[in-house]
Amino acid sequence: MRIIVLFVFVLLLGYSLNAQKVIATSAPVNDFVIDGENIIVSTTDGTIEVYNIAGKNMLYKVQYKKTKDFAGDLFDTEVFKIVKVGSAIIAVARGENGFNNIYTIANKKINLLISGSEIKSVVVDIAVSDDNMLLLGLLSNELVKYDIVARKVVYRKQISNYAFSAMCTDEKGEFVFATDESGVVHKVKVSTGELIENYKGQNVDNVLCIDYSKGVVVCGGKDRRISTYNIYMNKGSHFDTGKFITTVAISPSGEKIVWYDTETNNLELISLSNNKDIKQLQGHISMVNKIEFVSETKIVSAGIDNKVLFWTLK
Repeated sequence: MRIIVLFVFVLLLGYSLNAQKVIATSAPVNDFVIDGENIIVSTTDGTIEVYNIAGKNMLYKVQYKKTKDFAGDLFDTEVFKIVKVGSAIIAVARGENGFNNIYTIANKKINLLISGSEIKSVVVDIAVSDDNMLLLGLLSNELVKYDIVARKVVYRKQISNYAFSAMCTDEKGEFVFATDESGVVHKVKVSTGELIENYKGQNVDNVLCIDYSKGVVVCGGKDRRISTYNIYMNKGSHFDTGKFITTVAISPSGEKIVWYDTETNNLELISLSNNKDIKQLQGHISMVNKIEFVSETKIVSAGIDNKVLFWTLK
């Protein structure tokens, strides 16, 4: 694959933007899903909370029971990841013996779907396929497709021999873009689990976050780089930020990128057509765990400061 490397020296031009709406959550937020007029959040304190966005009020909360650690002590059952499949919420939550369990939440009730001991690996990330099945990214860098109706594994495929870190799907859920400690991005066909292509050359260390839209994959990681691959034009590029990149998102058009600045707690926004111009989004006071573009001009972010922030770009 032909790779074009762009070394971009980024100038901060002083533009900043404050959040237009804030929802205060009861606990630090790990993940969220926009569900029509509502937002569903998962927390470090073992809750799943549903808020009305317009009114900023909590509609209901589901609380997990505490879990025992290796010493037999009770601790909060942290909920790491959530997705929505039909009317059900699917959640990855801390289990016993170092594994994570998969649960369904429907009608405000929690039910175990898959135990970590059954999977025999740590579930790091989840997504939804084009046919409404569950995709599990395992620490062992295996991709699992799971039928939640039949409650059975459709396939379990090895992606690479490196430790898995993050994944996302394309707009239709037909392809998975998964990444790992090698810095390589793997494109996998969801229907079969077949590895289609590897994209490499832009990250030289563990990639920690990934997103995709309109043929553009964006990554960030320990090498302090924001990297992009245009899979239609068969080219890649990167620029150095000087900071670890733990959370990143790309706009629906594939034109704008936003990431979390681990030093200032701001969000940093650029346009790929003018990536010398960084805009700061100020409002978070600690680590941001999730950022999502809900449209080309609207962004939602949340993290351990017990806040969900809503941004409208100028």
